[in-house]
Amino acid sequence: MLQTEQTPRILDIGCARNKIPGTIGMDIDPGSEADILHDLNIYPFPLDDNSIDRVFAKHIIEHINDPRKFLREIQRILKQGGTAFIETPHFSCRVAYSEPEHKLFYSYFMFCELLKGLDFKVLRHEITFYKAFRFCGIKSLANRFPDTYERFWTYLFPAENVILEVQKP
Repeated sequence: MLQTEQTPRILDIGCARNKIPGTIGMDIDPGSEADILHDLNIYPFPLDDNSIDRVFAKHIIEHINDPRKFLREIQRILKQGGTAFIETPHFSCRVAYSEPEHKLFYSYFMFCELLKGLDFKVLRHEITFYKAFRFCGIKSLANRFPDTYERFWTYLFPAENVILEVQKP
């Protein structure tokens, strides 16, 4: 008998009205495209342990009261080998501080601190930039020397986002 591969379960946390096609959407807003209506500041999420293959959390962690608990919850629901993609505005981006619902402002090093004590393998960790700054090579310099960038150059060349992609070993 042939065994068929199971379709990966992909979760779009904070999907709002633009859920990634083919994913399970989770959001608090009844007007969203969410399949699961849930307050993301309440744990545990209504998902089983080790039940999700991939998580997308784009522009949501900055709205969370306790980002470390949020990351622990992602770790709980991810299957072994599962990955999570997290994107949030960099603290130098005007979007970071222009929304009153944002709880924290994120730097490259904020994620380093938040990951302490969690069992994740970092696959990607980078600072991204608006098109206006991409031509001058600032992205490669900022990601090669993130401390120097965030200490001295961040307000001359404001970043757009901080991206973190992790895997549950």
